[in-house]
Amino acid sequence: MTKKNFIISYLVIAFLIILDQVSKAAIISNFKYVGESITIIPNFFYITLVYNTGAAWGIGSNYTIILALISLLAGIVCIYFATKNDFKTKKFYSIAICLIIAGAFGNLIDRTLTIFNKLDGVIDFLSFKFGTYDFPVFNVADMCLVIGVIMLVVDILFFEEKRKKNEVSS
Repeated sequence: MTKKNFIISYLVIAFLIILDQVSKAAIISNFKYVGESITIIPNFFYITLVYNTGAAWGIGSNYTIILALISLLAGIVCIYFATKNDFKTKKFYSIAICLIIAGAFGNLIDRTLTIFNKLDGVIDFLSFKFGTYDFPVFNVADMCLVIGVIMLVVDILFFEEKRKKNEVSS
C-alpha cells in the first residue's frame, strides 16, 4: 500500500466512524425513550431509537463482550489485509475492506460503552417498512459492514480469478 493510499483509506475509515458516532449521538440526544420514532417517508422510512444488545436481528443478545471481541478481531484482521493490499489492482476489494473496518469499529465503540454501562446496547435508528414487513433497525456502522461484506463477496466471486489470470500472464 502506498503512503497516499494508506492516508486516504484511513481518512475514509475515520470519517465513516465519526459519521456513525455523530449520528448515534444526535439520536440519543433528541429522543427521550426507546421506540420513539419520527416518520420521514410515511409507511416506508422512519428514524426510531433502538438499543441492540446482539448482532444483526438481535442474534446473540446479551453476549456483548463476545460480540465486542469479534468486532475487534474482525477490525484487526481487516486492517492487516488493508496494509497488505495493492489499491491500484484491487480497488473494489480495498473499498470493501475499508467499509468493514469502519463498521466493525463503529459498533465496537457502542459495545465497549455498553460493557462499561454507559449505553444500553448498540444504537440503531434507521427503520424501514416494506408493506407489513418491518425491516430490522440499523445504523451507519451496520450499513458499512453489510455493504463491505457484499462487496468483498462480489470481489472474491467475480474479480479475484481475473486478477490471478492477469498476474500469471504478466
